[in-house]
Amino acid sequence: MREVGEVNARRVGSWAATALGTLGIAYLVVVGVGIAQVGSDEPIVDPVLAIMEVLTLLSAALVVILLAAIHEYGPSEQRPLTLAALAFGVGMATVTSTVHFIALTSARQMGAFVLDWPSHLYAAELLAWDVFLGLALVLAASAFSGDALSRWTRRVLVLTGTLCLLGTAGPLIGDLRVQRIGVFGYGVGLPLGCFLVARVLRGSAAGDRP
Repeated sequence: MREVGEVNARRVGSWAATALGTLGIAYLVVVGVGIAQVGSDEPIVDPVLAIMEVLTLLSAALVVILLAAIHEYGPSEQRPLTLAALAFGVGMATVTSTVHFIALTSARQMGAFVLDWPSHLYAAELLAWDVFLGLALVLAASAFSGDALSRWTRRVLVLTGTLCLLGTAGPLIGDLRVQRIGVFGYGVGLPLGCFLVARVLRGSAAGDRP
C-alpha cells in the first residue's frame, strides 16, 4: 500500500511541478504586458497587478504541494533535508500569501501600495521569495541523484536556490537592483527546475526511478 501511495504522490508532484512552471511563465508574460503598458520606470497597475497577485497566491500553494511530493520521493537518508525544505516552503507560502491577500483586499481599499520599497510588507515578501524559497530549493535538491536527468535537476535547484539567497543582499543594503539576482532565480530558474522535477517524478511514477 505504501508503494501505491508513493506513486500517487509522485504523480501529484509531477502535476504540481508542471503547473508551477507554467504559472511561472504566465507570470513573466503578465509582467511583460504590464511593463509594456506603463514602462519600466513606473509601477504596474490594475488589472495587470491584480492578475499578478492571484498568480502569486496560486504559485505559493503549488510550492507546498510540490515540496511535499519531493519529500515523499526522496531517499530515506535525505528525509531530514527534504522535510526542512517542506517547512521552509510552508513558511514561504504563508508569508507571501499574507502579503498578497492584504494587497488584494485592505490595501486596495485604503489606497495603499504594498510592494513599494522600503516597506515592512515588501521586506516580508522578499523574506519569502529570497530566503525561505532559496533555502527550500537548496534543501529539496538533495532528493535528486542517480541518472543524468536527476543530476541536472539537482544542479538547477541548487543554482536557483542560491540565486534567491544572493538576492537577499538587495534589501539588506537597501539597493533593490542587487535583488534582481533573486528575481532571475525564481523568475527563470524556478520554472526550468519545475519542468525538470516534473520529468523526474513522472518517470518515477511510471516505474523507472533511478
